[in-house]
Amino acid sequence: MALEHVQPRGNRMVYRRKVPKALQGILGKTEMVLRLGKTDAEVRKQYDATHAKAEQIFAKAWDELHGVKAPAAKLTARELFDQATKRLRDLGFNPYRAGSGDPDDPDELAEWITRDVVAEGIVKGYPRDEETDHPVGVSDEDRALLTLLTSSNKPVGPAPTLEDAKRLYLKVRFTKTNPSEKSKKRDEQQADRVVGHVKSALGYDPVLADMKRADARKVADAMLKEIPTAATVDRYLNVVRAIVAHGIREFDLTGTRNQFEKLDVADSGREPDKRKRLPFTPEQLVATRERVLDRAASDLQQIWRLLEGTGCRLSEITGLRVSDVMLGAQYPHIDVEWHDERRVKTEVSRRKVPLIGDALEAAKEAVKTAGESKMLFFRYGHEGGGDKASAALGKHVRAVVTDRKVTTHSLRHRMEDLLVIAWVPEKLKRSIMGHSGGGSADNYGGEEARLKVATEVMLKAFGVATEAGHFQSATGVPASLSDG
Repeated sequence: MALEHVQPRGNRMVYRRKVPKALQGILGKTEMVLRLGKTDAEVRKQYDATHAKAEQIFAKAWDELHGVKAPAAKLTARELFDQATKRLRDLGFNPYRAGSGDPDDPDELAEWITRDVVAEGIVKGYPRDEETDHPVGVSDEDRALLTLLTSSNKPVGPAPTLEDAKRLYLKVRFTKTNPSEKSKKRDEQQADRVVGHVKSALGYDPVLADMKRADARKVADAMLKEIPTAATVDRYLNVVRAIVAHGIREFDLTGTRNQFEKLDVADSGREPDKRKRLPFTPEQLVATRERVLDRAASDLQQIWRLLEGTGCRLSEITGLRVSDVMLGAQYPHIDVEWHDERRVKTEVSRRKVPLIGDALEAAKEAVKTAGESKMLFFRYGHEGGGDKASAALGKHVRAVVTDRKVTTHSLRHRMEDLLVIAWVPEKLKRSIMGHSGGGSADNYGGEEARLKVATEVMLKAFGVATEAGHFQSATGVPASLSDG
């Protein structure tokens, strides 16, 4: 078939298209890959809709680049009800007042006369249909208020839907984390994309309390057909779970079950990828390290060495400030902290990580190179800098390692394995890696005590791994540390 942008990938065909450089910062990727199908018939059937979807994505991105604002999202039925209820209060009416039901009650009669006057004032600004004399073009907001004004029944708001839950989830999330505009936009786009998949699969915006397990399975099945990897489907389902759980809690939907709980791609006939990333083998690590140290820029070399020797997340290293590197401390370390240039993943991610061996030397070099700069790595110490460094280092990894489950992030998995090999207690391992165990016990002991113990067990882990042949590169542990 001679269809534009169609290429083979594995046992299927995909729609693959380069993202113009001007749009890469907006879309957050260098190329767009959309799933098509395995057979010619499937590809032909899906191509037009897929191409149209890509064109729409690019059109929105170009509009954003040129400052064209997207139209504001329409209010949901529940939001319209809440807004109308507030307007009714502001007009001096009690939305939930139960009338006597007696048409001769003077108080009730006076209120209805007042309501009629207010309602007439609202519709007065709209043109009238010549035949029916009804107002034409009434806005959704005014229509919702008119419904409350003219109804004799106690108002009951519409049942909250997934869209309501999504909007509330984002509102609370942004209030708690106060993200940058770029991060806020990224979270909004992801939530819109994920909820869009759910609506597309079901054909409507589902009411939270009415969802069935079959609906959740239908969504998972549809995602597996449209999204290239099972790992991405799992990630999207996690977002849906979080949104639904938040909605059930905040809307007080007692007795409502989150139908997406314990639902993964395995439930939809496909075995999930239990480990999406693999640690480096000794041979892979040596080859990749040699390439990075031979061909990468000096700051990328230092980032790699710090990743290798600390097990930190890439964004935790690229987002370091010079003031976060404690070279003069009794136990040299880095402070992984929340600041304007970098948000940490979770509260427990805020921690002190020991610097030993080659990682310590790399930190010293980076501090010296940074000079008066606030950020340790000025090329990458900004919003999106971690992604930029990931792309640069990823090219070096892929040049020498063919297994696509091995990436730069595999250095973190490797550190976890080293700690396991050294029999480091789980609670201490979580403290070093910045993982939560789900309880306050993670915050055991004082900071200095934790740092001392963490330094000792990391030295032990590297030593045990070296003896076993699992660790061959981050050597050169200072005698002052190894003696202790």
